[in-house]
Amino acid sequence: MASHIENKAIQLRNQAAKKLNPGGFFKYLFGNGNKPEEAIEYYTRAGNLFKMAKNWIQAGIAFSDAADLNIQMEDQLEAAINYSDAGNCFKKCDLPKALECFMKSIKLYSEMGRFLTAAKLHQAVAEAMEDERDICRAIVHYEQAAELFRDENHHTMANKCMQKVAEFSAMEGKYQKAIKIFQDIACFDLSSSLLQYNAKEYLFRAAICHLCNDPDIVETIINRYNDMCPEFKDSRECQLILCLLDCIEARDVESYANSIRIYDASSKLNMWHVTMLLRAKNAIEVDIK
Repeated sequence: MASHIENKAIQLRNQAAKKLNPGGFFKYLFGNGNKPEEAIEYYTRAGNLFKMAKNWIQAGIAFSDAADLNIQMEDQLEAAINYSDAGNCFKKCDLPKALECFMKSIKLYSEMGRFLTAAKLHQAVAEAMEDERDICRAIVHYEQAAELFRDENHHTMANKCMQKVAEFSAMEGKYQKAIKIFQDIACFDLSSSLLQYNAKEYLFRAAICHLCNDPDIVETIINRYNDMCPEFKDSRECQLILCLLDCIEARDVESYANSIRIYDASSKLNMWHVTMLLRAKNAIEVDIK
C-alpha cells in the first residue's frame, strides 16, 4: 500500500506527464502546448518524494525522466545533476541502470570541463563495482578517476584511487604494477612535509609485494627504501619484513606465522596485508613439499 508521500509523488509525476501531453490542437494553437520546464520541476519533486519514501526505483525513474527532458532543453548541467541523482537511487536497487545513469552524467560533466565532478563519479562507480566484486571494472574506473583527479591537481585523491588499483593488482598477482604504484605514492608523500610520514606504509606494501614475487631481492629493495625514507629503517614495518625474510630463507613456517601474530597484536594489519602475507607463507609451504 502506497504511503501518503508516495501518493503525492505519483500525483506530481502524473502532472509532469500532463505538461508534456496537454492534448488537443486548440491548446497547442493558443500557446498551452508542451511545457517541459514545468514537467522537469514536477519530475524532480516527485523524485525527491520517492526518495523520502525509499522507493528507489521510482525515484531513479523520475530523476532520469527529468534528465532526459534537460537534454531536450539543452541544459547539460541540470541533466548531469539529475542523471547523477538517478544513479544514486538506482544504485540501491538496480546496479546496471545506476551505471548507465552515472556514465551519462560523467560524459556531460566531462564535456562541460567539470573534470573534478566527473572524477568523483568515476570513483563512485569504482566503489560500486568493488562492492559487487567486479574487480576488473573497479580498476578501470579507479584509474580513470585518478587520471582526472591528477589533471585537476588533486593528487591526494588521485593517490587514494591508485592505492586501490595497486591493492587489486597485487591480489591478482600483478606485483610489478602494484609495486610501481606503491613506490610512486611513497615518493609523492616524501616530497611533502605534511605527508612524508605516510610514505613508510606504502613502502611496506611494496615490500610485501616483493616478498610474494621475489624474496631473493627483498633485502636489496629494503636497503633502497631505507635510503629513500630514513624513518622506514627503524620502523616496525621494516623489521617485520626482514624477520619474515629470514623465516622464508629458513623455511620456518611456524616462526613466520608467529611474527605476523606478534606484529598484529600491537599494530593491526588489515585484510589486504594479511592476505598477501599469507600468500608469501603459502609459497614457503609449497616449496617445503
